[in-house]
Amino acid sequence: MLFSFPTGHKGNVFQAKFLPFNGDTHIITSARDGQVRLAELCPSGAAKTRRLVQHRGPCHKLTSVVSQPHLVLSAGEDAFVYEIDVRERKGRKACLVKEDGSKVPLYSIQGHPLDSNYVLLGGCDQYARVCDRRSMRVGSQEYVARYCPSSFNSGTETRAHITSCVYSNNGTEILASYNDDDIYLFDSSNSEAASHQYVGARNSATVKGVNFFGPNSEYIISGSDCGHVFFWDKETEAIVNILPGDINGVVNVLEPHPSFPILATSGLDDDIKLWAPIGRENDKTQLIKEVIGSNFDERENDGSRAADSIDGELLWMLWRHLNRTERRRRFNDSATVDNGEESDGSEENNRDEDTARRRMECRMA
Repeated sequence: MLFSFPTGHKGNVFQAKFLPFNGDTHIITSARDGQVRLAELCPSGAAKTRRLVQHRGPCHKLTSVVSQPHLVLSAGEDAFVYEIDVRERKGRKACLVKEDGSKVPLYSIQGHPLDSNYVLLGGCDQYARVCDRRSMRVGSQEYVARYCPSSFNSGTETRAHITSCVYSNNGTEILASYNDDDIYLFDSSNSEAASHQYVGARNSATVKGVNFFGPNSEYIISGSDCGHVFFWDKETEAIVNILPGDINGVVNVLEPHPSFPILATSGLDDDIKLWAPIGRENDKTQLIKEVIGSNFDERENDGSRAADSIDGELLWMLWRHLNRTERRRRFNDSATVDNGEESDGSEENNRDEDTARRRMECRMA
């Protein structure tokens, strides 16, 4: 390990990104506590951090703007997108995502790799949405396009929602991973239906990431509840490899190197794993069959129990609402942290939420 520093967050850090300037000395982070923070690393080895934004709910993802290196966008479970200029004291609310009058908690955000005006959003419904930054607003938000598998638009109720959506290397394709369902590929110029579907991985227990891999986005990669990393051929939809990701199960994050065939993954283990092609592996056909079979069985079993149980996400949202109401009763609006900015809770509250969610997930398993 080269360096470590306290981030100032009060909950799990979901994402950390280098800002594209000043020699990788500026790092922006988002976390379960809803904060977006900026860390400035000093040559002396010290680091100073400050809060830029406070979402009223976990903030899973951040994205930088290609043409403006000081600009960052964040998406939170409060359904807000914030636009943040790191040179300013704090960010501003850019848009509020709603569907049929209801807020849509957001899990994913990514800027277009070539056109900095467009932003891709995904969250707690079936639509991957593209917004134009020039027309973002907190009121009635209009979208450039919305993408959804045709099977989800048939009028039948679906529990599937997006945990992650990303652009290909040139922005011509969009990939979306759905909770309790599969991964779908869309042509960004045609939002009518998905062009490909990738099956075999299990996306149920956590907010899973998904990504393209290869210099021309030739492969699709995803983590899984079974602890493996899956690789699909983009065109044939065939699984070409699986890797044993996390011992404790559940791989959540996959980040390819921008130039070399190197992949970083992380999940419930305490470490980050780096993968590179260093030699020919043994035939994995039998292992792939066994892992896929187990994942399909678990999904089918979970589906059969769904009708007789309370939805875990609904139960979690209800608990958070009750907990937030109690916090507001105990703390008045004058409670401040970080240069007088409003705080959404204490470290103890965040630990309580983590514990409660883990208990709920165990009970629903």
